[in-house]
Amino acid sequence: MLDPRERLIVALDVASVEAAQALVQRLGASVSFYKIGYQLGFAGGGLTLARSLAEAGNQVFIDMKLHDIGHTVARGVESVARLGASFLTVHAYPQTMHAAVEARAGSKLRILAVTVLTSYDDADLAAAGYDFTVSELVAERAAQARDIGVDGLVCAAEEAQRLRSIVRLPPPSGPAPIIWSWGAPS
Repeated sequence: MLDPRERLIVALDVASVEAAQALVQRLGASVSFYKIGYQLGFAGGGLTLARSLAEAGNQVFIDMKLHDIGHTVARGVESVARLGASFLTVHAYPQTMHAAVEARAGSKLRILAVTVLTSYDDADLAAAGYDFTVSELVAERAAQARDIGVDGLVCAAEEAQRLRSIVRLPPPSGPAPIIWSWGAPS
């Protein structure tokens, strides 16, 4: 059973470490799970703050959506694992997911794969050379993530229910993966 303080993830989507620290201080013991994305991560000291939060017993979700050649992703994942982070997002490309899953071995870090950015539509995929609809590509990437051993998915809200049937693991393989979804269904 999750501690109620772990059921809420507070996004530290602020411009400075000082603003993030003030928010953490204001929330006090009522929250123990924080998300750090690009804005704070690339502000001077954002990843140092992630380490400090983890060392203080908090869970930290690093939302950086890594995507690069496998070797580079692996080194990044190892660095995030050393910070003590609980979750890290990567883009759901097979090479990226394989590298991330292998590199997190032996750590508590869980990998979440971003299927397709929620701002993309079918025209965006066609312009990028894909011969899939968004829905088809999301399903394909979810199945790949499941097969590779990714811990969970980040997807649009309207995709979440359908993806549950794709990624559900039969017992005794373990609990069903986490599905994070953002945005309201259209």
